[in-house]
Amino acid sequence: MLDFSLQQWGLIALLAYVAFMIGRMTKSGESPEAREMRRMEEATNAADAFSSLSPSIQSDVDRLLFDGKKIEAIKLIRENTGLGLKESKIAAEQREKQIKG
Repeated sequence: MLDFSLQQWGLIALLAYVAFMIGRMTKSGESPEAREMRRMEEATNAADAFSSLSPSIQSDVDRLLFDGKKIEAIKLIRENTGLGLKESKIAAEQREKQIKG
């Protein structure tokens, strides 16, 4: 059978950890260009979703963001657009940049 010493097991564990960390840093092989394209697409979708809100809801979101109530703004966007949490967060952050920027 396989009879490894403690040092050999330690080396195997170290190599597995290094491989795991390299995989995490490379985001499963997604290139930087692909990540940037994905982020741009998410930003465009979030802007479209925000613009589809009624003017009164948009002003409510703006007021919440201005008051520093980002979580409530995200909830309001989610309720009125049907977006998921990540997409609603992106929409709120984009709008916050527009307001405060």
